[in-house]
Amino acid sequence: REGDGVTFQCSMSGVSMSRYYMFWYRQGPRGSLDWIFWEGDACGEGFQDRLKGTVESSQNRFTL
Repeated sequence: REGDGVTFQCSMSGVSMSRYYMFWYRQGPRGSLDWIFWEGDACGEGFQDRLKGTVESSQNRFTL
């Protein structure tokens, strides 16, 4: 439902996630990619104060 929270997770295997910068993108209806979040707590336009991200290096997991 609109207004409800949602959680997304991304994980890697075979290499440490801490060696990379992690970004989240949203794919628009026409296929364009919109940047929405960077692991350093930077948000794309229109997403400020709406997103929180965490990197769990020991689990090789990035959660938005």
